Amino acid sequence: MSYDDWNPDDFLDFDYGDGGSQSQSKDKYNDEYSEYLASRKAEKVQDSPQIKREKPAKKKKKKFSSKPHTTHSPEERAALKQAQQEAYSRYTSNYDKKVNKAKKTKVRKPSVFLTRIYLGILAVFVGSMAVMDVLPLVWLMVLIVFLLFISALVLPKMRRGGKKRATKPLATLACLLLMLVYVTGTAYALGTLSFLSSTSVDNDKHVARITKNPFNVVITGMDVDGNIDEEGRSDVNMVLTVNPNTGQLLMTSIPRDYQVFLSDKDGAMDKLTHTGFYGVQSTTGAEEALLDMTANYYIKVNFSTVEKFIDAVGGVDVYSEYEFEPVKYKGWTVKEGMNHMDGKQALAFARERKAFDSGDNQRIKNQQAVFEAMFKKATSSKTMLLNYNRVLSELKDYVEMSFSSREVRSLVKMQISKNLKWSIYKNTLVGGDDTQPLYGTGGEYAYVMTQDEESINHARELIQAVLEGTPLTKDSEGVVQVQGAESEGEGEDGENEGEGE
Repeated sequence: MSYDDWNPDDFLDFDYGDGGSQSQSKDKYNDEYSEYLASRKAEKVQDSPQIKREKPAKKKKKKFSSKPHTTHSPEERAALKQAQQEAYSRYTSNYDKKVNKAKKTKVRKPSVFLTRIYLGILAVFVGSMAVMDVLPLVWLMVLIVFLLFISALVLPKMRRGGKKRATKPLATLACLLLMLVYVTGTAYALGTLSFLSSTSVDNDKHVARITKNPFNVVITGMDVDGNIDEEGRSDVNMVLTVNPNTGQLLMTSIPRDYQVFLSDKDGAMDKLTHTGFYGVQSTTGAEEALLDMTANYYIKVNFSTVEKFIDAVGGVDVYSEYEFEPVKYKGWTVKEGMNHMDGKQALAFARERKAFDSGDNQRIKNQQAVFEAMFKKATSSKTMLLNYNRVLSELKDYVEMSFSSREVRSLVKMQISKNLKWSIYKNTLVGGDDTQPLYGTGGEYAYVMTQDEESINHARELIQAVLEGTPLTKDSEGVVQVQGAESEGEGEDGENEGEGE
């Protein structure tokens, strides 16, 4: 049967039985149908002008498999597997090392670590300076702004460097130097607070505002070395009258053998030097009664205090009226005029009396000269800024005072901000010579300098004048007077000792 003769409907009427005129065999029909399909396919190929070849399918990449090829022998497969495991172990080991190294580099990067330390030390330094409160507010603000500005310049250069290779090392060096300054400043502040807390005692006679109100300070110098708790005689006795508004300072010296009456001993008579054995309160009480004034504060020192202070500030320049060789310092001669002295020399100079005809009177003048030199050195800007902490650390165990920590810091702050040029005046009590039974000797007779009412009244007038803000002056004979007071020998052109100093 040909293609043209094929009728699909014949398939429906096909009889699979044996009878009938149209019966055919099943095999013959299947063959003809296959021939039909083949002719249809040949016809499609002949009618197509161009055959489009199909692209061969892309071969899939074989995934890596640790399974050995089937053609390998068991020994080869075992060796290959072992090699693969060793390679994998080396890979993971190197990877872990790189990761750990990267982590360590990130955590321990020197510039980041140093930056954090720098900022921490800077914060502690600024906080300590604010707590200590010795710098004026304007100075403190300027200091903070300046340090922040310097930090903004140094820290970025230290972390990232610059165009020049030396930028980062130089910035790191600058950062370390600044940190050293901050640590030193913090130690300075903490040392100050520690010193003041350990040397100050309670005081119910203090003034309301020490930088505004005038006050009196009793200075008692013990004739012993060592710790301030060591008992001894009060060898140096001086009352400082200070007026911070006028810048006047009056030094009133009382001879060590001066006659006093002890209010804490039922009015018993003794000489002033013996009060050192009874305590500083007995000394201040006797001087208050003698000069009719209130001792708002006291400072207790000894020989070691003087030596250590003068050595800590690099020595002092002391004026001497005479040339002499101190008994306490053999081989050294004090020249007439200005002398630069260390601690031992200044102490020997202040203790000398046998080299002078006036004896104890000249020794008092020398003590005043040493104290004046110490005061000038202590209030100088250089000492305040550079040697202050060293002075405090040296004197920690050798001084006792009734100033509070805040009061001392307020005085320092005032001196730094105003840079006062103190006018210093010196006055000394005089008296007569006598031998009387004293409390300190158990009623036995001993030498005593009796009181001189005129000298005492004059000292009281000077003290009251300074407290009231009245200017002092010095007459032609060198005697300190209240300015404007009528006194024989007083002249308007008299030199004012210490004025402008």
